[in-house]
Amino acid sequence: MSQRFPPSSFSGSCSQSDQQVAEKPGFPGVPASIFNTPTDLELLDIGLNAHEPAWLLGSDFDLNALDFPLSTAISEWGHPSHEDAASHQEAYDASNLDQPRGQDQIDEAYREGLRCKLQPYPSTTALPSADFLNLCIKLYFVRFNPVFPIVHAPSFRPSSENAILLLSVCSVGALFMGSATAAAQGRKIFQTLNKANLSSWDTYIRRDAREWRSLVQASIIGQTFGMLSGQPDNVCMTESFHGTVIAWARQGGFFKIKSAPLPSTIEPDTNKEDIWRRWVDAEESVRLVLALYIHDSEFATTFHHEPLLRHTLEKLPVCNSDELFFAPSAADWYNLVEKDGAMSSEAAHMHTANLTTVPLVLTTRRAQMFAYASLAGIVASIQEKRSSFLDDTSKQHFRNLLLSWHNEYYKHIQGPKRNHINLLIFWHAAFMALYADSDLLERSIGRDGRQAAQEARGDVESWAASVEARRGVLHALLLLKDLEMLPIGLEPAIHVPKAAFYSAMVVYTYIKFKPSADSYAPSHDEVDIPELQVSGSNGALNPNSDKASAAFFSPVEPSILCNAIDLLRRIGHWEISRKFASILQILLDDLTKA
Repeated sequence: MSQRFPPSSFSGSCSQSDQQVAEKPGFPGVPASIFNTPTDLELLDIGLNAHEPAWLLGSDFDLNALDFPLSTAISEWGHPSHEDAASHQEAYDASNLDQPRGQDQIDEAYREGLRCKLQPYPSTTALPSADFLNLCIKLYFVRFNPVFPIVHAPSFRPSSENAILLLSVCSVGALFMGSATAAAQGRKIFQTLNKANLSSWDTYIRRDAREWRSLVQASIIGQTFGMLSGQPDNVCMTESFHGTVIAWARQGGFFKIKSAPLPSTIEPDTNKEDIWRRWVDAEESVRLVLALYIHDSEFATTFHHEPLLRHTLEKLPVCNSDELFFAPSAADWYNLVEKDGAMSSEAAHMHTANLTTVPLVLTTRRAQMFAYASLAGIVASIQEKRSSFLDDTSKQHFRNLLLSWHNEYYKHIQGPKRNHINLLIFWHAAFMALYADSDLLERSIGRDGRQAAQEARGDVESWAASVEARRGVLHALLLLKDLEMLPIGLEPAIHVPKAAFYSAMVVYTYIKFKPSADSYAPSHDEVDIPELQVSGSNGALNPNSDKASAAFFSPVEPSILCNAIDLLRRIGHWEISRKFASILQILLDDLTKA
């Protein structure tokens, strides 16, 4: 969104108790009880919290192993000291004032000044303490990795080879401390890492595949940080950098890896650890490509342009189930492989007679990352078609795709134990993208200034009078109801803040520009459409039925925006949520003339 809207007045604060508390070894100043507090993640039955690596809690955490390669990577640019830079700048300025040379000539002082200007000046700020980084890492794997699982926590260890990845993990983990100081440290790490990535990528691609993969993973995590930071310059920078990360992944050969095959159950026991680690390498490679597809969809819908990647189901690599990815050890992983192998064999036997069934591995259906990327692909395709011409035939095609996706994946993501990536919220957001042009709605609320808003008025009034507008409103209401039901301790997925914002914007635009001044309440015919009659489509409107009914929709009124503002201010740790809430507050004031 544009910088014309003021930043949110919401600001987090933290207080420090004066009482003495018992401390956890390895985390000075951190009460031991914090590690024993149950969270909503414990509702998940796939063991996301089970892994507690010993190196996270040790006192011998090697901070120099992280600091040295990072500083070395930046220093390879050969930047001068600040004193040298100042003297060169003075010589450069003096040479500009001295005019005896011809217009087509330069002198040595001018040349030296140019050399100085071409060299960056990275920050010399020291990294935070090892205890701080330790806590950031733990919080990342407990809070963020479950909703964006691209790093394999059980096998992850800090080293000089993955220093940039580890610091990228720390930048995101710092946000979950709930402290303004910690968040500022996270932003500093994020900004420093951008320079380090750009300066050192060529050294990584000359090394082995693991270091290359670490670079791409670090960049993806950094992209996520910038995307959700709420700072317009960070968002624009990450969108510009998106194509570079895709290019790195292509050059590393990660797009050529289509799956991470599971081993045969007859492998000797002595090979379990090696087989597991080889599988982890392939699985992480698959998941980072899926993450790039998800990012591509997010950037396309945020900036209203065509995606950079071609989003078809056939192009997506196939990842394995989340249970396998989060297995804490080779032995646990191997037990799950044997279990899934038996279940897949039984499923294959049941479908042998049905030749029209598309063969899908059972573990793939349970892999939320694959379901996430496939749904993101539909959203990206809608955006690509809307950039050219989205006609009724195309809309029906996308409706069928979304219904097929729901039919395929809903039974594997329903319930609080499986819905940690909030895919039903994303599913409703996909229908909103189909029924409402978010670019038009943003222009109508003043993103590009008053004149652009006036020019969009005719189109937005036509939309508000259409059947599609009312369908978009219904999906917006269901999305907000789904958001209300998320456990308070569960971190929302990266698409949730924008989905909540667009839901409220659809409601606002409809209320403001609809032909009638009366409150809108959906009729039975408007609710009796396929996408609202599938299982789970009613969100939390009716606990006794899976399907939506007109009787369970409240009238569409400005109070819905109050609800959305409150949700955005309370969910998660992303600053973009607070920025969206501040924009919606302006829209609410407009409706109520406050």
